[in-house]
Amino acid sequence: MNFADHRFMKVAGPLINNKEFQRMKHIKHHDESVYEHVMNVSYQSYKIAYKAGLNWEATIRGALLHDFYLYKFDKTFRLRLPVDALKHAVMHPVRALENASRLFELNELEKDIIVRHMFPVRVPRYKESWIVSMVDKYLAVQEYYQNFRKTTSKKYREQYNPVSFDQVRYNEAN
Repeated sequence: MNFADHRFMKVAGPLINNKEFQRMKHIKHHDESVYEHVMNVSYQSYKIAYKAGLNWEATIRGALLHDFYLYKFDKTFRLRLPVDALKHAVMHPVRALENASRLFELNELEKDIIVRHMFPVRVPRYKESWIVSMVDKYLAVQEYYQNFRKTTSKKYREQYNPVSFDQVRYNEAN
């Protein structure tokens, strides 16, 4: 995605350039990094808020920080996965708000965007919070779908796993 928009970058730049924020580049989120995810959510939310005449600056900042939890959620199959996933859904916005508040000065709207983006777990109070919550869900569904397509597509398997069954048998025999 191209982030050449000067208004977006003027607001986003100080957060993006923060060393702690950069850590999100190394945390996987669906089929990309948390960094890529929050950049996409923030930019799409900003475009909507700007066109609607809402507080687009707070929308950018809140959306950039909505997943600032700084840990990798373990999605490996296990008995407790549903419980752990629910706990993550409830608690990661709280952790994100704690981390963001430690490093950045936040207004009430930005705090609401961060802590209430996981609707229906918490209900957003502001239009900007609703925008971020809905854009986050829309992009998450797209990310899950792309990941599903990659893992179930024959073309993808051939591209990333080009070893044929005959080659495996030959390698095992030798």
